[in-house]
Amino acid sequence: MVVAALTACDKTPMNGALDGMWQLTSVETPEGTRTTTNDRLFVSFQLHLTQWEVPGTMRVYYAHFSHRGDSLCFFDFTTQALHDLSEGDDDHLITPAEMANGLLDAWGVHTTDARYKVLRLNHQSLILQAQDTTLTFRKF
Repeated sequence: MVVAALTACDKTPMNGALDGMWQLTSVETPEGTRTTTNDRLFVSFQLHLTQWEVPGTMRVYYAHFSHRGDSLCFFDFTTQALHDLSEGDDDHLITPAEMANGLLDAWGVHTTDARYKVLRLNHQSLILQAQDTTLTFRKF
């Protein structure tokens, strides 16, 4: 009886293998493959949000995401958590023009509505493809 009460409070990952922190290890484009392991580029997935940390800065971006089958989409990028948009002067949804200036280029994200095909997703690796760019992540 006590065991059932304790396990009922546990939250299970709602996104399966996608939940957690991922490190971008490489970006493959027609120009070649860029290894990014030393760049310390991380994306975290939890509930319906992702967090994108810019290494060496205090800058953190958030976005909603949708994962269905072999499709993964990111949208509504902001500089603060989407539920805290009224708490500061710097809090706002990122515009397409701002994204075009390279905010998340290091991660292979170039638009405010980024869509990827999931080539592989398991508890160790994630491989995404959008047009001619392939992103490879490892679970951290």
